[in-house]
Amino acid sequence: MITVTGATGFLGAHLLAGLLRRDDRPVSALVRDDPGTARERLLRAVRSTGARWDAADFHRRVTPVRIELAAPRLGLSAEDHRALARRTQELWHCAADTSPTGPTTALHRANVAGTEHVLQLLDAGARSTRLFHVSTAFVAGERREGTVFEDTLEEGRFGFATSYEESKFRAEALVRGWAQDRGRPVVVMRPGVLVTDRPVEPGEPRHWLAVQAARAGVIGRQDPSHVLRAAGLSPDDIRLPYTARMPGRPDAVVNLLQVDWAAAAMLRCADARLPEQPRPASGPNGQGDQGDLVATYHLTHPHDYPVQELLRIALEPCDWLDFALDPDLAPEDVRPLERFLMRLAAGLTPYWWARRRYDRTRLDAATPGLEPPAELSAQYVRSGMAASAPLSCSSAGAAPAGAARKGAVTAHV
Repeated sequence: MITVTGATGFLGAHLLAGLLRRDDRPVSALVRDDPGTARERLLRAVRSTGARWDAADFHRRVTPVRIELAAPRLGLSAEDHRALARRTQELWHCAADTSPTGPTTALHRANVAGTEHVLQLLDAGARSTRLFHVSTAFVAGERREGTVFEDTLEEGRFGFATSYEESKFRAEALVRGWAQDRGRPVVVMRPGVLVTDRPVEPGEPRHWLAVQAARAGVIGRQDPSHVLRAAGLSPDDIRLPYTARMPGRPDAVVNLLQVDWAAAAMLRCADARLPEQPRPASGPNGQGDQGDLVATYHLTHPHDYPVQELLRIALEPCDWLDFALDPDLAPEDVRPLERFLMRLAAGLTPYWWARRRYDRTRLDAATPGLEPPAELSAQYVRSGMAASAPLSCSSAGAAPAGAARKGAVTAHV
C-alpha cells in the first residue's frame, strides 16, 4: 500500500493522481476530516488536476484514514497505528502548514512535530518502507544571492525570512537525522513555488497564484476611495494615478514551477536509483555517511520569474496604481498606502530582494527523457490568477498573504 499525507492539497492532489496512474496499488490517504467527507474532498481534489476518475473506481483504490498529524501515533489507536505501518510500502509526506506568517507554535506543531510522528510510523513498519519527504526550496532561508545546491542545508549563515522557512528546515533536518540514525534511505523533494493556469473551482485546492490574485483583488476590484480609507487616507491625500514605492530590488526573481511538471518529475525521482545503504564508518558511532542515504532534488524551474512582472500582473485590474521596487527606500520613509500594500503582501516581501538560483543537477540526472518545463509566460501567470474570489478590505491583514489555511494543517504549496 502507498500512504500519502496532504493528498487533498494542491501538490498532494497532483501527486495522488500520478501515483494512481503509475501502478494499481491501493492508496491510504491520511486526512484530518471525517472519512465520509474526505472521500469526496479527495475525489474533487484529484479531478481538479484534470484527471477524470470514475467515482467507484477511485473509492475502491483510495481509502481515507482520519489522523491528527501533530498527535502522538498520529492520533490513531496502537492497533490501527501498527496495522497502517505494516501495510505501508511507500510513504509520501506532503502535508504541511504553509502559512508564511503563521504562529511559530502552530507551524512547529504541524511541520516539525507532524514530521516526527510520520517518522515514528515508519519506525513501526518494515525497514524496506520507502520515505519521500516533500520539503521546500525555501529551506535555503534568508539567503538572497548565489547558488543553492541540492545538498545545502545551512542554518547559521543566513537565518530565516519567515517562521515557515524555519519549520520546514527543522523538519528536513529531522528526516536527515532519522535516515542517518536508522540507516534508512530517504528521498527529499524541494519544490519552488508551484503554480497552474487552471481556474480554481469552489471546493478545490487553491494554488499560490490564485491566493495572490485574491489578495490583489482587495485593491484591484474596488473603488480607489475604499482602498485609501482602508489605508487610513482620504482621496485628497493622493493624486491618481499613483506610483507606490516599496523596498526591494527591481531585478528580484522568484522560482515558479508548473505543478503538473513537478508531480511528474517527483515520480521520476522516486523511480531513480535510491541512495545506497551506508558503508560502515570507522568513527566511534559506527554511522555511515549521510550522503549515501539522502537523495535531495530541487523541483524548480530552470528560469526564474521576475518579481516585478509578477506584481504588475497581479495589479493589472487596478488601473490607478503602479509601483516600483526601490532598494534605497528606508523603512521609515515608507508611506501609509505602501504600508497597507505591504501588509497585504505579508510573508512575501522578503523575496522582493532575492536573486538566488537553485542548482538542479540531480534533478536533471534523475529525469532523462522528461521534457523541460515550458517557459512561463505572462499569459500563463495571468490565467492562474483569473478565477479567484476577492477578499474584502476589512479582512486585509487578517490572513497572511500566500496562506491557504483551513485549520492547522494545509497541503504543501
